[in-house]
Amino acid sequence: MQKRISIVTVLLLSVTAGLFAADTVLTWPDSGDNALLRFTLGKMRQVSSTSGQSDYLGEAVAENLSTKTIPSASFYLYLLDKNGNRVGEGYLEITNLAAGQKAKVPVTAHAMGSFARMELKPQHLPSDEPMKIKMSVTSVPSGATLKIDSQTSGVTPQILSIAPGKHVLEFSKEGYSSASTPLEIAENAPPGSVNLELSPLTLDTVVLRDGTVLLGNVTSVSSTIVSISVKGKSTRLERNRVARVVFGERNVSSSSRGKK
Repeated sequence: MQKRISIVTVLLLSVTAGLFAADTVLTWPDSGDNALLRFTLGKMRQVSSTSGQSDYLGEAVAENLSTKTIPSASFYLYLLDKNGNRVGEGYLEITNLAAGQKAKVPVTAHAMGSFARMELKPQHLPSDEPMKIKMSVTSVPSGATLKIDSQTSGVTPQILSIAPGKHVLEFSKEGYSSASTPLEIAENAPPGSVNLELSPLTLDTVVLRDGTVLLGNVTSVSSTIVSISVKGKSTRLERNRVARVVFGERNVSSSSRGKK
Protein backbone atom coordinates (compact mmCIF):
# COMPACT_ATOMS: atom_id res chain seq x y z
CA MET A 1 0.00 0.00 0.00
CA GLN A 2 1.36 3.40 -0.93
CA LYS A 3 1.98 5.83 1.91
CA ARG A 4 1.27 9.30 0.67
CA ILE A 5 2.68 12.30 2.48
CA SER A 6 -0.27 14.22 3.87
CA ILE A 7 1.42 17.55 4.62
CA VAL A 8 0.59 20.12 1.95
CA THR A 9 3.33 22.73 1.88
CA VAL A 10 3.00 26.06 0.10
CA LEU A 11 6.19 27.64 -1.15
CA LEU A 12 6.20 31.33 -1.89
CA LEU A 13 8.33 32.88 -4.56
CA SER A 14 8.41 36.67 -4.98
CA VAL A 15 8.64 37.83 -8.54
CA THR A 16 8.59 41.05 -10.44
CA ALA A 17 5.50 41.69 -12.51
CA GLY A 18 5.40 39.06 -15.23
CA LEU A 19 8.99 37.88 -14.70
CA PHE A 20 10.56 35.27 -12.37
CA ALA A 21 13.86 35.94 -10.67
CA ALA A 22 16.76 33.98 -12.10
CA ASP A 23 18.17 30.99 -10.20
CA THR A 24 15.57 30.98 -7.45
CA VAL A 25 15.95 27.99 -5.10
CA LEU A 26 12.82 26.33 -3.72
CA THR A 27 12.60 23.28 -1.47
CA TRP A 28 9.78 20.89 -0.68
CA PRO A 29 8.72 20.62 2.07
CA ASP A 30 9.67 24.19 3.02
CA SER A 31 11.81 23.21 6.01
CA GLY A 32 15.48 22.86 5.21
CA ASP A 33 16.36 19.86 7.39
CA ASN A 34 13.45 17.75 6.13
CA ALA A 35 13.45 18.79 2.48
CA LEU A 36 13.03 15.98 -0.02
CA LEU A 37 13.26 18.03 -3.20
CA ARG A 38 15.10 21.15 -4.24
CA PHE A 39 14.11 23.15 -7.33
CA THR A 40 16.44 25.72 -8.86
CA LEU A 41 14.23 27.78 -11.12
CA GLY A 42 15.83 29.68 -13.96
CA LYS A 43 14.52 32.85 -15.55
CA MET A 44 11.10 32.45 -17.17
CA ARG A 45 10.53 34.01 -20.56
CA GLN A 46 7.31 35.33 -21.98
CA VAL A 47 6.51 33.50 -25.22
CA SER A 48 3.16 35.07 -26.07
CA SER A 49 0.78 37.81 -24.96
CA THR A 50 -2.74 38.39 -26.24
CA SER A 51 -5.43 40.61 -24.71
CA GLY A 52 -3.71 40.63 -21.35
CA GLN A 53 -3.11 36.87 -21.31
CA SER A 54 0.52 35.74 -21.28
CA ASP A 55 2.29 32.39 -21.60
CA TYR A 56 5.67 31.68 -20.01
CA LEU A 57 8.27 28.95 -20.46
CA GLY A 58 11.24 28.11 -18.32
CA GLU A 59 13.33 25.34 -16.84
CA ALA A 60 14.08 24.12 -13.34
CA VAL A 61 16.75 21.79 -12.01
CA ALA A 62 15.15 19.28 -9.63
CA GLU A 63 17.36 17.52 -7.06
CA ASN A 64 16.32 14.54 -4.94
CA LEU A 65 17.60 15.26 -1.43
CA SER A 66 16.21 12.04 0.05
CA THR A 67 17.81 8.61 0.32
CA LYS A 68 15.24 6.88 -1.90
CA THR A 69 14.17 7.10 -5.51
CA ILE A 70 11.12 9.32 -6.05
CA PRO A 71 8.96 7.58 -8.70
CA SER A 72 6.89 10.70 -9.38
CA ALA A 73 5.82 14.05 -7.99
CA SER A 74 3.99 16.98 -9.57
CA PHE A 75 3.28 20.56 -8.53
CA TYR A 76 0.92 23.38 -9.47
CA LEU A 77 2.30 26.90 -9.79
CA TYR A 78 -0.32 29.44 -8.71
CA LEU A 79 0.37 32.97 -9.94
CA LEU A 80 -1.01 35.64 -7.58
CA ASP A 81 -1.38 39.40 -7.86
CA LYS A 82 -0.34 41.82 -5.09
CA ASN A 83 -3.69 41.29 -3.35
CA GLY A 84 -3.27 37.50 -3.26
CA ASN A 85 -5.80 36.79 -6.00
CA ARG A 86 -4.90 34.00 -8.40
CA VAL A 87 -4.35 35.33 -11.92
CA GLY A 88 -2.74 32.28 -13.50
CA GLU A 89 -1.14 28.93 -12.95
CA GLY A 90 1.64 26.65 -14.18
CA TYR A 91 2.86 23.11 -13.78
CA LEU A 92 6.00 21.02 -13.30
CA GLU A 93 6.66 17.37 -12.50
CA ILE A 94 9.43 14.84 -11.95
CA THR A 95 9.57 11.10 -12.62
CA ASN A 96 11.98 8.36 -11.54
CA LEU A 97 14.46 10.66 -9.83
CA ALA A 98 17.07 8.59 -7.98
CA ALA A 99 18.49 9.57 -4.59
CA GLY A 100 20.99 12.42 -4.95
CA GLN A 101 20.25 12.78 -8.65
CA LYS A 102 19.48 16.00 -10.51
CA ALA A 103 17.27 16.42 -13.57
CA LYS A 104 16.12 19.31 -15.71
CA VAL A 105 12.35 19.70 -15.91
CA PRO A 106 10.33 22.13 -18.03
CA VAL A 107 8.15 24.76 -16.35
CA THR A 108 5.11 26.29 -18.04
CA ALA A 109 2.81 29.04 -16.80
CA HIS A 110 -0.18 31.03 -18.05
CA ALA A 111 -1.37 34.32 -16.56
CA MET A 112 -4.22 36.77 -17.14
CA GLY A 113 -2.62 40.08 -16.26
CA SER A 114 0.44 40.83 -14.15
CA PHE A 115 1.33 38.90 -10.99
CA ALA A 116 3.43 39.66 -7.94
CA ARG A 117 4.25 36.26 -6.50
CA MET A 118 3.85 32.53 -7.06
CA GLU A 119 2.78 29.63 -4.84
CA LEU A 120 4.05 26.11 -5.45
CA LYS A 121 1.47 23.53 -4.34
CA PRO A 122 1.88 19.74 -4.61
CA GLN A 123 -0.55 17.94 -6.88
CA HIS A 124 0.87 14.43 -6.50
CA LEU A 125 3.35 13.87 -3.67
CA PRO A 126 6.22 11.39 -3.51
CA SER A 127 5.32 7.98 -2.09
CA ASP A 128 7.25 4.94 -0.96
CA GLU A 129 6.36 3.04 -4.13
CA PRO A 130 9.63 1.76 -5.69
CA MET A 131 10.53 2.71 -9.23
CA LYS A 132 9.46 0.07 -11.75
CA ILE A 133 12.09 -1.47 -14.00
CA LYS A 134 11.63 -1.96 -17.74
CA MET A 135 12.09 -5.57 -18.85
CA SER A 136 12.10 -6.92 -22.40
CA VAL A 137 10.35 -10.31 -22.35
CA THR A 138 10.66 -12.56 -25.42
CA SER A 139 10.14 -16.21 -26.25
CA VAL A 140 11.15 -18.68 -28.96
CA PRO A 141 8.85 -18.93 -30.80
CA SER A 142 7.20 -15.55 -30.26
CA GLY A 143 3.47 -15.15 -29.75
CA ALA A 144 3.37 -16.99 -26.43
CA THR A 145 0.78 -15.92 -23.86
CA LEU A 146 2.60 -14.29 -20.96
CA LYS A 147 1.56 -14.17 -17.32
CA ILE A 148 3.30 -12.30 -14.49
CA ASP A 149 2.43 -13.63 -11.05
CA SER A 150 -0.61 -15.39 -12.58
CA GLN A 151 -1.88 -12.17 -14.20
CA THR A 152 -2.15 -12.19 -18.01
CA SER A 153 0.14 -9.59 -19.59
CA GLY A 154 -0.37 -10.04 -23.33
CA VAL A 155 1.79 -12.05 -25.70
CA THR A 156 5.52 -12.05 -26.40
CA PRO A 157 7.48 -10.02 -27.25
CA GLN A 158 6.65 -7.44 -24.58
CA ILE A 159 8.41 -4.52 -22.87
CA LEU A 160 6.96 -4.33 -19.37
CA SER A 161 7.50 -2.15 -16.32
CA ILE A 162 7.87 -4.48 -13.33
CA ALA A 163 8.18 -3.52 -9.67
CA PRO A 164 11.27 -4.68 -7.75
CA GLY A 165 10.87 -7.97 -5.94
CA LYS A 166 10.38 -11.66 -6.71
CA HIS A 167 8.08 -12.65 -9.58
CA VAL A 168 7.17 -15.66 -11.70
CA LEU A 169 6.80 -15.43 -15.48
CA GLU A 170 4.66 -18.06 -17.22
CA PHE A 171 4.66 -18.79 -20.97
CA SER A 172 2.16 -20.85 -22.94
CA LYS A 173 1.62 -21.44 -26.65
CA GLU A 174 -0.46 -23.97 -28.49
CA GLY A 175 1.66 -26.87 -29.70
CA TYR A 176 4.38 -26.21 -27.09
CA SER A 177 4.93 -27.20 -23.49
CA SER A 178 4.09 -24.49 -20.98
CA ALA A 179 7.07 -23.08 -19.09
CA SER A 180 7.80 -20.70 -16.26
CA THR A 181 10.80 -18.91 -14.84
CA PRO A 182 11.44 -16.99 -11.61
CA LEU A 183 12.43 -13.34 -11.91
CA GLU A 184 13.96 -11.24 -9.14
CA ILE A 185 14.44 -7.50 -9.67
CA ALA A 186 16.52 -5.31 -7.37
CA GLU A 187 15.60 -1.70 -6.60
CA ASN A 188 17.13 0.82 -9.01
CA ALA A 189 18.29 -2.00 -11.28
CA PRO A 190 19.00 -1.12 -14.94
CA PRO A 191 16.59 -2.30 -17.67
CA GLY A 192 16.92 -6.01 -18.38
CA SER A 193 15.59 -8.83 -20.54
CA VAL A 194 14.18 -12.34 -20.27
CA ASN A 195 14.15 -14.86 -23.11
CA LEU A 196 12.67 -18.35 -22.85
CA GLU A 197 12.69 -21.12 -25.47
CA LEU A 198 9.58 -23.30 -25.47
CA SER A 199 9.79 -27.01 -26.22
CA PRO A 200 7.45 -28.39 -28.91
CA LEU A 201 4.93 -30.94 -27.70
CA THR A 202 5.62 -34.52 -28.74
CA LEU A 203 1.93 -35.40 -28.35
CA ASP A 204 -0.85 -34.37 -30.69
CA THR A 205 -3.47 -31.92 -29.44
CA VAL A 206 -7.18 -32.04 -30.28
CA VAL A 207 -9.21 -29.05 -29.13
CA LEU A 208 -12.97 -29.54 -29.05
CA ARG A 209 -15.48 -26.75 -29.62
CA ASP A 210 -16.60 -26.95 -25.98
CA GLY A 211 -13.05 -26.14 -24.85
CA THR A 212 -12.00 -29.71 -23.98
CA VAL A 213 -8.35 -30.46 -24.84
CA LEU A 214 -7.16 -34.01 -25.61
CA LEU A 215 -3.46 -34.94 -25.72
CA GLY A 216 -2.44 -38.19 -27.39
CA ASN A 217 -1.64 -39.74 -30.75
CA VAL A 218 -3.95 -38.83 -33.64
CA THR A 219 -4.27 -41.97 -35.73
CA SER A 220 -6.49 -40.69 -38.53
CA VAL A 221 -8.23 -37.57 -39.77
CA SER A 222 -11.04 -37.52 -42.33
CA SER A 223 -13.74 -35.11 -43.37
CA THR A 224 -16.12 -36.69 -40.83
CA ILE A 225 -14.04 -38.39 -38.10
CA VAL A 226 -10.93 -37.64 -36.03
CA SER A 227 -9.43 -40.62 -34.21
CA ILE A 228 -7.03 -40.12 -31.29
CA SER A 229 -5.40 -42.56 -28.90
CA VAL A 230 -5.13 -41.16 -25.35
CA LYS A 231 -3.04 -43.32 -22.98
CA GLY A 232 -3.71 -46.36 -25.14
CA LYS A 233 -7.46 -45.78 -25.37
CA SER A 234 -8.77 -44.98 -28.85
CA THR A 235 -11.47 -42.32 -29.24
CA ARG A 236 -13.43 -41.43 -32.38
CA LEU A 237 -14.72 -37.86 -32.59
CA GLU A 238 -17.16 -36.43 -35.07
CA ARG A 239 -15.39 -33.74 -37.05
CA ASN A 240 -18.03 -31.10 -36.29
CA ARG A 241 -17.10 -31.41 -32.58
CA VAL A 242 -13.45 -30.60 -33.29
CA ALA A 243 -12.28 -26.97 -33.31
CA ARG A 244 -8.68 -27.73 -34.37
CA VAL A 245 -5.95 -30.35 -34.39
CA VAL A 246 -2.30 -29.54 -33.64
CA PHE A 247 0.25 -32.25 -34.33
CA GLY A 248 3.25 -32.75 -32.10
CA GLU A 249 6.86 -32.43 -33.23
CA ARG A 250 7.27 -36.16 -33.94
CA ASN A 251 4.57 -35.97 -36.63
CA VAL A 252 5.54 -32.83 -38.51
CA SER A 253 7.09 -34.83 -41.36
CA SER A 254 3.96 -36.85 -41.96
CA SER A 255 2.42 -35.89 -45.30
CA SER A 256 -1.06 -36.87 -44.15
CA ARG A 257 -1.15 -34.56 -41.13
CA GLY A 258 -1.25 -30.83 -40.50
CA LYS A 259 -3.00 -28.20 -38.52
CA LYS A 260 -6.72 -28.30 -39.14
